[in-house]
Formats: sequence, structure tokens, C-alpha cells
Amino acid sequence: MKASIILVGTELLSGGTVDTNSIFMAEELNKYGIEIKYKLTVKDTIEDIMIALEFARKNSDLIITSGGLGPTIDDITKDAVAKFLGKRIIVDEEDFKVMKQKFDERKLKYTPNNIKQVEKPEGAVSIENQVGMCPAVYVDDIVSFPGVPSEVYDMFPRFLKWYAEEKKLLIDEIYIKDLLVYGLGESYLDQQISELFTEEGIDYEFLVKDFGIIIRLQGKNSNKNIVEKISEKIYNIIGDNIFGEGNDRLENLVITKLKEKKLSLSVAESCTGGLLAGKIVSVSGASEVFKEGLVTYSNEAKMEKLGVKEETLKKYGAVSEETALEMVKGLKTDVGVSVTGIAGPLGGTKEKPVGLVYFGLKVKDNFKVEKRILVGPRNKIRERATLQGLFYLNKMLKGNA
Repeated sequence: MKASIILVGTELLSGGTVDTNSIFMAEELNKYGIEIKYKLTVKDTIEDIMIALEFARKNSDLIITSGGLGPTIDDITKDAVAKFLGKRIIVDEEDFKVMKQKFDERKLKYTPNNIKQVEKPEGAVSIENQVGMCPAVYVDDIVSFPGVPSEVYDMFPRFLKWYAEEKKLLIDEIYIKDLLVYGLGESYLDQQISELFTEEGIDYEFLVKDFGIIIRLQGKNSNKNIVEKISEKIYNIIGDNIFGEGNDRLENLVITKLKEKKLSLSVAESCTGGLLAGKIVSVSGASEVFKEGLVTYSNEAKMEKLGVKEETLKKYGAVSEETALEMVKGLKTDVGVSVTGIAGPLGGTKEKPVGLVYFGLKVKDNFKVEKRILVGPRNKIRERATLQGLFYLNKMLKGNA
């Protein structure tokens, strides 16, 4: 079964509001094996909504609208649906009673235009709104929800359960497996793994996030074994760069491993200026393993706080393999990370360009220094250096440095 989502609201097109409803809907539809065919965003006009309805009717089995069900003059979604279906708009007396009761219970003032919230196309079924005033309405394979996210989160799962029972759907849940990759680009990933996807009904895509790239494998639940076999092949090809799956994040994985191994952690930062420590302490329970974060931005601080030798700084510079190593050796915990680099836009040279970053790593008596040249504006380089440091530490804690 295929569905189309129509998001109604001029504010969604102007940037005044960010859509989150369709993301939630997609996750819920996956549970019933209902594929989203199209997602359309339209202005608050009857004409635009009807054009979207016409397109969605031709290309999907279920049409879902979100937005335009309120009491104001621009809330016209139900009017557009009724006109599209050739039906009258009526007031549901039972819905009206429920709404008036909510106004009384919440000590809110009822005004005549609130009656729009319980209007619906003739023959429509109402889906109770346990959060707000306006129920969702379903008629002829078109279901309309308010745009308020909390109300969608309340009603949409209950609607889907009812709809699946009404249509006697044979549920073949959509199975999604997310592999989380760091340190490789989309084009390289595509070149490496695209030939693995030859099975009918198995899709893949790359989603670029601030924490890395998601390789998303998707198929029906009945094809779960095929998805897992492809996943194994991907691990065999690029496994060193896969740091987790699903909701894993580098900072969480690092903290979990430190707890398991009963190791303490501290960090010494220069160009990242505290971002690395900030990532670490964003994890609940980090205090069990994280001792301190030192921002040693100046050469003097590197010498005073970490014991970096003056001759090392004079001979090799603050951004060097030697300095990164001495920085991490100056940390007194079982595990340590140091970061020193040139975030730009000034300070780069031919020998040491903007984006050059060294990472010092230690796990007990095992020391290592990594070098990367990162690209982007100043703060993007700092953010990428933070994640790169976590990525290296995660690999080292796994014993796969």
C-alpha cells in the first residue's frame, strides 16, 4: 500500500515553521508496511490543496493531510477535501459536545468561529483528539489531521490501528537498518557498495548527518534476512569506518566502553576549544568516567598544564605530531585525547594548511597520534575535529586502532 502526505501551510513554505509531522508519520507508517510515495507542501488555498489531492489520488492509496483544521479563516483543508469529493460540510453534533466540554473543563472562552474545528465532510469518521480540540477526520481514503505535532502524535497511531483493521491489511512491516559511518564520503561509499543492491524490493540511501553518514537499508520485514546479509557484506568492505547502528552515537559508545572497562578519561583541547569535552558531558552518566577537560589554547597553557616542552613547541610548533603526543601524555587518566590544529581562516601555511589537525590518543600505556586535514569554515572544522577525535578513541577502545 502506498500513501501520500500533504502538508498544508504557507508558513511551511516560507520557513516560518519546520515540518516534523511527516517524519513521525513515516515512522508509524513503516510499522504497517505502508510506503510513502510522495510528500507535498502547499499554501493555504483551496486551489492548491485540491491540485495536491488530485495528484495524490492518482498516485497513492491513502492520502494524509496535516494542517489547516483550526478555527481561523485560513484553516480550509476540510473545505478543500469536501469540495474535492463533492460532499457537503456538516457540523458533527457529538464532536461539538465534546469540544464544548473541553472548553468548560479548561476554563477557556468559546467563540463562534471555534465551530470550524468540528466541521467535516459529510460521511467522515472522526478520530478523537485527546490533546487538543479538533478531531482528525477520515473519508474516502483521505484523512486530515491538525498541524500541531502533539495532536498528530496522539491521533495518528490510533488512526492507523483503526485503518488497518478496517482495510484488513496484511501487515508486512517495513524493516530499516541504519549503519553509521564516519570518515568516508558519499561518492566513495556509493562506489564501494552500490553493486550489493541487486535484490528486488531492497533499497538503500545515504543520509548525511552532523555525526557522520547513515547508510540506510530498507525492505519489507519478510525480506529482513536479505537486508542482514547485505549488511554483513558492507561490514566486510568498510567495517573499519562503521562505528555503530541505529541510534548509536560516538560519544555514547565511548562512555559505554569506558564504563565497561572501568577506565577514566580526560581531554586536552586547543583548536576545538572545549567542544570535545562538551560532547562527552552531554552523555548522561559521563561523570562516572570523565575526570576533566583542559582547554590549553596558548603555548604557555600547554607547557604549564600538560608539561609540553618548550623546545618541542619551538622546533615543531603547536600544531604537530610531537606536540599532540606530549599533550596527551600530560593527561593523568587511563585514557586521554588531545587535539591541536589550525581551524582558520587565518594561520595556515603551505606546510601546515588550514584544517590540519593532530589527535593524540592514549589507552593506558598505548599511545598513538593521528593526522587529518579537515575542510570547511572555522566552526565546521572544529566540529569535525571533535567527532574525529571521538571516532579515533572509539576505535582504539575497541582494540582496532
